[in-house]
Amino acid sequence: MNARLFLFISALLVLTGCYLPLDFQADINFDAKGGYAVRYKGDIIAVTLLSKISNGKVKGDEIKKQAAIYKRDLERDKGFKSVKHVKLARFKTEYEHQGDIRKQKSFDFVRSNARFFMIKHRADGLIELVGDRPPKKYVDGLIDRGIDTRGVLRVWTTAKVLSHNASQVRKGPQALYQWNIRSMREPLPSIILQLR
Repeated sequence: MNARLFLFISALLVLTGCYLPLDFQADINFDAKGGYAVRYKGDIIAVTLLSKISNGKVKGDEIKKQAAIYKRDLERDKGFKSVKHVKLARFKTEYEHQGDIRKQKSFDFVRSNARFFMIKHRADGLIELVGDRPPKKYVDGLIDRGIDTRGVLRVWTTAKVLSHNASQVRKGPQALYQWNIRSMREPLPSIILQLR
């Protein structure tokens, strides 16, 4: 691996943490009183392991041994119902979590240092879901190397929606807001809810 790629990946680790969601379907249900449920089915890249493989520090049979460490790390979060090492630094996962955002105040997926999205109970009482990603120059570097986020994020809710940037909306007793994500270069998902 050349020195520029090594420096790029090393810097990326500092800025984005350890995990990056890839091909996925994520569903989030909000009720009007603050209860929520998160379901995620898709792949996750262990960026630190990817760096080790890319710079030649981990190769051959050692990849599986290192992958087992990252698999155990993910499984420490009981929300992960299934974590399977697919190849290199890539894991196929299934995740489920339920909570009350009024009591928890915030929720991060995957983690606060490797966030794909965050749900937070704001000081003004509103609930906000916001997406996250690495800074633009690192996003460009990842995409140039064939690593990009693609998937579908859906929010189902009976709460009042004050604003959103969803690409599709279906109204009804339980409204559906959907983002068809084709790249990390797209606008980040955002929705603001008012509970009852």
